[in-house]
Amino acid sequence: MGKKYKNLYPKIYEFENLFLASRLARCGKKSKADVCDFEYDLERNLIQIQAELKDKAYRFSPYKTFLIKDPKERLIHAAPYRDRVVHHAICNVVGPILDKAMIFDSYACRIGKGSHRALNRAQQFLRQLEWVLKLDMKKYFFTIDHQILLRLITSKISDVNLLQMLSDLLATHESGDEYYFEFENDEGTNRERARGLPIGNLTSQILANFYLTPFDRFIKEQLKISKYLRYMDDCLIFGDNKQEMIKVKQAAKDFLADYRLKLHEQKSQIFPRRNGIRFLGFHIYPNYRRIQRENLIRFKKRWNKKREQYSKGDIDFNHLRLSLNGWLGYSRYYDTAQIINTLLQNYKFKKNDLNECDFSFYLPQG
Repeated sequence: MGKKYKNLYPKIYEFENLFLASRLARCGKKSKADVCDFEYDLERNLIQIQAELKDKAYRFSPYKTFLIKDPKERLIHAAPYRDRVVHHAICNVVGPILDKAMIFDSYACRIGKGSHRALNRAQQFLRQLEWVLKLDMKKYFFTIDHQILLRLITSKISDVNLLQMLSDLLATHESGDEYYFEFENDEGTNRERARGLPIGNLTSQILANFYLTPFDRFIKEQLKISKYLRYMDDCLIFGDNKQEMIKVKQAAKDFLADYRLKLHEQKSQIFPRRNGIRFLGFHIYPNYRRIQRENLIRFKKRWNKKREQYSKGDIDFNHLRLSLNGWLGYSRYYDTAQIINTLLQNYKFKKNDLNECDFSFYLPQG
């Protein structure tokens, strides 16, 4: 079973932890009105949160919901800024504990991991084995079962107050009835089970990543598959025998049913090494990778919108540069540099801006 952690709840409301949480919550959002309001009287606001947490009187507020389409339509649930500070405070304490339970090759939402390392690891495995089984969960965030998730958390944490707080947090959101998937031997009450994590919360990312840890252990320890990695609900399993991969897929499907998760059949397929594999926005092959065309199209649309805002004076040059750097950090591989440099060369900037910063500096030269 492993070590169980207790007496964690007081760590959540330690002033140092709340202050750190406020610094993390405001990153990239310093100019937002709600952030400015909170920061204007920061100490008083943190002391108020601390007092409510100490008295077990803190209550999470309703989410603000909005749709985004990048590339597919998603319903985002944005918590009030005050709650986001508390979310960070929770993750500062709970995150490292849940992280210890995870396997080495789980790459989402973890310090020292991330998409680049996941891509590199996938290429390493692809060079070694002939077949790859790609697994994708159907409506993953929307179907995570609250009861099962709390049971998994309880296997690591025994602090009653913290468990109650996490239960209250989960209760702030439930997916609709359209996300009920029927499984064999389901009873009528299963339709009423609380399910779903709100997309947009840091806590959702941490908990969703942890939810599949038993599946990771099943693949590695029971099926004895060493070449396996996961980025949230995107899983890659490597092997030398296609028939064995077919058996592994069925075993995975059976195991996931116990966690009320279904595979997305169209996206869960077996591929030969020579065909490469689509993963995290790239088409990867044993010795090179290419960014997927739809990602370049989305980049161009976003870039055009930012340029329009810049030309109207709605954003300054530094904002334009910083918004670009995140995407370049994601895509800066030798076989994308020439494409992106070509796109950027078509756009003109003010002389003073180019003296301040040449965009080509941020791109590797192909």
